[in-house]
Amino acid sequence: MWKTVKHLSLGMALIVVASGMLLVSDWMGREGRSGEAGDPATALHRKVRAGERVRVALLKWASSVTLDETTRGLLEGLAERGFEHGGAMELQTFCAEGDMPTAVSMAQRAFGGEFDLVLTVSTPMLQVAATANKQGKVVHVFGAVTDPYAAGVGISRENHRNHPAWLAGVGTFQPVRETLELARRLFPDLKRLGTVINPSEACSQACYELAQKTCAEMGLELSAVTVDNSAAVYEAASALAAQGVQAFVIGGDNTVESAFGAVVKAADAAKIPVLGYASMYAGMGALAGLGANYVDVGRVQGRLAGDVLKGLSPREIPVENVMPLKLSLNLHVAAELRDLWIIPPEVVAEASLVYGRSGELEISVDRSGALPTRAPERCWDLYFLNYVESAPMEATLRGFRRALEDEGLREGKDFLLEVASAQGDMATLSALVDHALTQEPDLLLLTSTPALQAVLSKVRNVPVVFGMVANPVVAGAGSSDAVHLPHITGISTESPYAEGVRVLQECLPGARTVGTLVNPSEVNCVYNLHQFEKALAAQGMTCVSVAVSTPTELPDGIQGLLARRVDAVFQISGNLFFSSFAPISKACLEARVPFFGYDAAVALSGGAAVAVARDYESGGEDMGRVALRILRGESPARIPFAPVSKIRIVVNETNARRYGMTIPPSLRARATDVVK
Repeated sequence: MWKTVKHLSLGMALIVVASGMLLVSDWMGREGRSGEAGDPATALHRKVRAGERVRVALLKWASSVTLDETTRGLLEGLAERGFEHGGAMELQTFCAEGDMPTAVSMAQRAFGGEFDLVLTVSTPMLQVAATANKQGKVVHVFGAVTDPYAAGVGISRENHRNHPAWLAGVGTFQPVRETLELARRLFPDLKRLGTVINPSEACSQACYELAQKTCAEMGLELSAVTVDNSAAVYEAASALAAQGVQAFVIGGDNTVESAFGAVVKAADAAKIPVLGYASMYAGMGALAGLGANYVDVGRVQGRLAGDVLKGLSPREIPVENVMPLKLSLNLHVAAELRDLWIIPPEVVAEASLVYGRSGELEISVDRSGALPTRAPERCWDLYFLNYVESAPMEATLRGFRRALEDEGLREGKDFLLEVASAQGDMATLSALVDHALTQEPDLLLLTSTPALQAVLSKVRNVPVVFGMVANPVVAGAGSSDAVHLPHITGISTESPYAEGVRVLQECLPGARTVGTLVNPSEVNCVYNLHQFEKALAAQGMTCVSVAVSTPTELPDGIQGLLARRVDAVFQISGNLFFSSFAPISKACLEARVPFFGYDAAVALSGGAAVAVARDYESGGEDMGRVALRILRGESPARIPFAPVSKIRIVVNETNARRYGMTIPPSLRARATDVVK
């Protein structure tokens, strides 16, 4: 089935590359065929021959897995031809993030005379760029385009050499028919499929039309809901699920792919699978993904662009479709479905990536998903970003440094570590993320949920390791600890709720009502509250909470909480509270209401009698070990999220006496720290 397509496509790719090599050789013998007056390729080739650095603009439609993988391959292909940023070329990347006015503005600048070569990724960006370059003043090489012949930019479907003289590129039509055939193989009783599309995207419309035709031939019913932005995708998918579709089929649509997690969420709720025309989808929560290896697609585009820079005339390059196919499967998803979807052994044998019943990646035939890193013998550039300075953050950073030092690495020689803090300000945090990306670090490290969420919206091509995140799945970094964004992994620090409640009962056997403050603007803090409530309820106790959003609200908030006549205050974790214990402990001491916490610092120096916490320094060491695995070549996609393993119990006997409490000997005996 798709094996034949794969062989043909790879053969075509080889033909294209071989043809390119012959044409380059031909140019070297007779100075190229782009010598017509006014031909932008002529000036480009002259500049390269003179050894001048060429200015290249890379235009992306949006940040998505498909387009980001294409971009990565594109840069690798250019490098293979001897063109890297800072060397033979100066590269500037622009991303429209799915906004058409932004895309138009980007294209107008790119073709305004500032750049010698323009590279585009995606069909919308090809179309916008072609409009901006109607006069043909700049050479343009495109990629990640579903159907270049239907894009309306002057490329003939009948004669692939018939196209604008300044335009070259490769098409990648999604394997629509093959995906639908695969769906029927996995579930022979399949009758109804649903899809979400943005009809304004030409590639999406082309895929949908072929899917309609193929479904009709196969006796399948295909229902579609249209959207015009990513925010509408979840509602559209949920509507299809309510109509009784048995599966979603998704692909060829940048708008929908940028919200792929929303499709998976709707599918999980209905216990139906997602199948898509992209190879990485199984790692994002789909049952199966069959599509191009977009890293390889990008490499073909990059090599082609490199050949053009070296002298190959765009007018002599046929516009061909290249589809190096790659299949991914998720057996864990299959086990959770309402219908019996069976993945035969022969299909598993055809897959490049297989996620097992545990959700972990069990089979990886190729390692193309690994993020590039600098050679180990070079000094690694690391950027450590935190939302707010605090004792847990400092402990995490100490642990991180120790992990690298334990491996014999020396700061300043083997690695450089830049540390930045947003001081609790979201605008500053966003600016710091932007700054980090300009530094082009080998690895981006971060602490706190706000920092992780800021990175999720901006970072795609840099590997990321996080720490001090209560629940990275809730934060949006994946669908499970094992199935997550391919460039992000890290160490979670969910508070030990059950252990904390047991300690409180041990100290105060008669306690029935426990109070805490919560910051509703922090998703991690809200999550902590829900888990704390569950832990209390399991032991027959009730939680009372009061919302506070800023440090100035803390004094009134704690007074309001104490007015509820709680038996104890047990402060849950949150960025707002890491350095703001003083007003809480002061009020609790005055009211003689025992104060507990899930942060060691709250007992060591913050006025609490007892704290039950994750060991943040140990968590930092865990971060360091994960970071080293990635720096040495392992893909973040293969490293599941993992919790800090060590729990720290801190007893402050001085504070306990101030509350009129007596620390039980059993608790004192198993405490990791005792303050007299």
